[in-house]
Amino acid sequence: MTTNEPMPRRVVVDVDSRGRVSLARFGIKDTQLVVEELEDGGVVMHRAVVMTPAEARHYSNPEAVAQLERATTSARDGDVRALQLRSGAPTRG
Repeated sequence: MTTNEPMPRRVVVDVDSRGRVSLARFGIKDTQLVVEELEDGGVVMHRAVVMTPAEARHYSNPEAVAQLERATTSARDGDVRALQLRSGAPTRG
């Protein structure tokens, strides 16, 4: 199997009497993780991403994602214009 990804680092870590392990050696600090327990007793950890239900609905809609990507590209390219708000008040631009 040939990939450009580095091989996972395998090390032995100490678990203290309260069940804690330091992950600092892997660069994992001040974050949240999702931990999956495997049938064989192993665990897999992934960095967690927290989002609101509205964000989750947005990212599950391919057209909404594409529309946001187009808008972001337009803004990055300087293609911006004032929008009319529903309240009727013009936006500052």
